[in-house]
Amino acid sequence: MPILYVHGVNTRSRDGFLAMEGFLRRYVAPALTDDPDGVLIDDAYWGDAGVKLAWDGISRPRSRLLGQGADASAVSDVQGALTAASLADAFGRVAEPAAPSGASGSLLAGGSTAAAGAPALRLHRLTPAALSDLLAVTIAGASAPSPEQTRLILAADEVAEDPATAAALASAATPEDELELLLDLVRARAGEPPAEALRGMGAGGFWSRIGDRMRETADRALGLPAYAVSVAAAELRGPLNDLVSVFAGDVFVYLTGRGEAGAPGPIPTILLDKLAAADANKQARGGEPLVVLTHSMGGQLVYDALTHFLPRTPALRGIRVDFWCATASQVGFFEEAKLFLASDKSIREPDRVPFPGAHLGVWWNVWDHNDVISFTARDIIDGVRDGPYDTGLSLASAHGGYLTRPSFFRRFAEELATAKAAGWRTPGGQDR
Repeated sequence: MPILYVHGVNTRSRDGFLAMEGFLRRYVAPALTDDPDGVLIDDAYWGDAGVKLAWDGISRPRSRLLGQGADASAVSDVQGALTAASLADAFGRVAEPAAPSGASGSLLAGGSTAAAGAPALRLHRLTPAALSDLLAVTIAGASAPSPEQTRLILAADEVAEDPATAAALASAATPEDELELLLDLVRARAGEPPAEALRGMGAGGFWSRIGDRMRETADRALGLPAYAVSVAAAELRGPLNDLVSVFAGDVFVYLTGRGEAGAPGPIPTILLDKLAAADANKQARGGEPLVVLTHSMGGQLVYDALTHFLPRTPALRGIRVDFWCATASQVGFFEEAKLFLASDKSIREPDRVPFPGAHLGVWWNVWDHNDVISFTARDIIDGVRDGPYDTGLSLASAHGGYLTRPSFFRRFAEELATAKAAGWRTPGGQDR
């Protein structure tokens, strides 16, 4: 079962894929084969062919509040507050208490931003998925995790999913004790020395920082100061402009240079070569399913390949993607704008574009309400399995959050199992 990943915009190294590979092998590969270690997991890296800004993006207006956007750490702090507030969803939407003058308390009980006597955030009351996501964002933040962080997130996910964890956490006398116990469980699962041993070795700085971030996240989630919302809203312009400007640049580079069947441009050529290699692996392993995972602009690359390049390239007409997961994609929007090579301008509402079944079995399109550049395709292209996934991240961070959560990859594996049971076919889809 080959798994091919196609990244999106603003990607200029393979580091994100190399970190994510552990999630794919742990959660996705075992859903379809008894030999997950033998599964080919590869990526179609096209970042070097993306936009190259001649003035390094200085055309983007900077925000006013934090030194014209020059202070990256200050922006990160504000975004951290938004991220923590977004995680209140995972905590059961705990209402922000009114903070009377002079109120104080422990961080896990609301800290300086919560009213005295406010309900404490108790980790044992979170669902396993919410606890796992909280640990993941604490370990890696909103950015893609490093391979080492991926190892720790996988260990943390095992702890969160262990039925004994909630009972152990519930036995802790205070929220602070609960947090320390949770970190000890993660350390033990990851094969790290316990807290006492780390302190004895003069180490533990990394784990101490994780504990501090957990306390701050809990504090802000239970009682985010109202002024931070307005500050964060103003500061969103910087990171969102960065995202949108590079997004637009990569899109324009692709659209103007993608070529056509018989003469594909540099970016489609990279993808087509990787699809051919994945298909060869599929055939060599007895016809196991070929799975494609895309993020953002990677979805447009795959859709053009499925609907134009593969059917019009004789050497590639036998390739079939059995399952395609498109995260944070804009495929629905691009088809609405009729920007694909195979777009038919005569197909408009209330009709739908036919499912590209000649080269595709099942298509799962995933978007996030907080991701301002992800789109649904359900009412535009027939047969798409379309739905939201809540990353729990802010508007500025949600676009990259899908592929950093164990809970997402577990859901991915469930979707694959459903598709396998249906014979890798979409009802009404066209068969070759």
